[in-house]
Amino acid sequence: MGTPEQIAPPRPGEACLDGEGPSPRVRHLLAVARHAFVMQGFAATSIDAIAREGGVSKETVYRHFADKAALFRAALEDQAQAFVRRTEAVHAAAPTPREELAQLARAILDAAIESGLLSPVQAAIEVAQDMPDFASALERRHWQTLEPVRRALAAQAALHGRAGAVPAELAIDFGSLAVEGPRLMFGFDAPAAERRGLVAGAVADLFAAGLATVVAPSLPAPSLDAAADLPSHIAHLLDVAAEHFLNDGYAGASLDRIGAEARVGRGTLYRHFSGKHGLFVAAMRRAAMLLAPTPKALRSPPPISGVGVADIAGWLLRALEALGHPRVLRLQRTAIAESRRDPALAREVYHRLRAPWHEPLALAIAGLRPSGEDALDQARWLAAQALVLAHRGNRLFLRPDPLGKTEAAAQANRAAAVLLGGVAAIA
Repeated sequence: MGTPEQIAPPRPGEACLDGEGPSPRVRHLLAVARHAFVMQGFAATSIDAIAREGGVSKETVYRHFADKAALFRAALEDQAQAFVRRTEAVHAAAPTPREELAQLARAILDAAIESGLLSPVQAAIEVAQDMPDFASALERRHWQTLEPVRRALAAQAALHGRAGAVPAELAIDFGSLAVEGPRLMFGFDAPAAERRGLVAGAVADLFAAGLATVVAPSLPAPSLDAAADLPSHIAHLLDVAAEHFLNDGYAGASLDRIGAEARVGRGTLYRHFSGKHGLFVAAMRRAAMLLAPTPKALRSPPPISGVGVADIAGWLLRALEALGHPRVLRLQRTAIAESRRDPALAREVYHRLRAPWHEPLALAIAGLRPSGEDALDQARWLAAQALVLAHRGNRLFLRPDPLGKTEAAAQANRAAAVLLGGVAAIA
């Protein structure tokens, strides 16, 4: 997806939010559009629907915005400017670099939740396959808003004698941990205010000095049903359906085409699955079960004691290669795109793919930290965040191709170094 850079200025006919700000009419359109995008997602929202809801004609919308992408960018820019004002105020008032990091993490998490999940990253994931240039523009603009985070990380590294430039990607990693990776996009409930503060402080402490002294939120082990035995013709139908849903998305997949390829009639589909949504749920669940590694395939986990950067990096590299496999990424993108329709399914996909990796890692991390009543649950949170770091935050969902071996190894090593030593370990 490239590196951070300036996004081109608004095109002719595209409303700009600089200067004195938009007119009341444009502000109203932005509010209507924001609500529609939050509730339905980018792909399912139409200019026609926004015009009707806003009580204006389509021509009025197009007078201010060149197309739906321009309207979406304007809605995001309105939020981005408010976020930047908040982070600049944090920078001016925070007494220490660590406190600044904690307040920045809280600002990032609050923005993700209070915007109603109108997220440039989530929108980019939804449209990455069909609109890669638009997805890249959304991602770059998101990177720009995190410049105050990069400055705060550089100040923290300087406290440990590591002066010099901190890469923009490290600020993006910080932002990814502040929102706990893709959990919100996978349909998990937004954390309550008390947990938000705990998450923000834990992310700040992790980047300040590594995992040893972090007071982490608790993350209990997920409860997942075992795979059920299926008749061969039903298993074949679900495999065919999964391929269609992963390739064409929920809306684009056709029951007639699925039935024809699987050689079953609509009666069979409805008898077993009650319709398209039931088939989608069963197909996605089976795909997640098939793509999750078995204990035998995992081979040996990191050691429980004496674990170091190389041990964790090796485990994270294998997790990165598995979670970054093209088919696994397609499954995750599909679950994210449909998380508004079925958040419970999205959460199950998330757990099935990640739990085999973060559970063994949690045991290793627990061996490096003080024991206590919820020590393992805290270690689970840290292990899940380690996977976020290895996964390049949420950016891996946006890549058309998997990471190369050299890039993947470098990412895993960087994730392990941050986990054990904070930003000073790699700055």
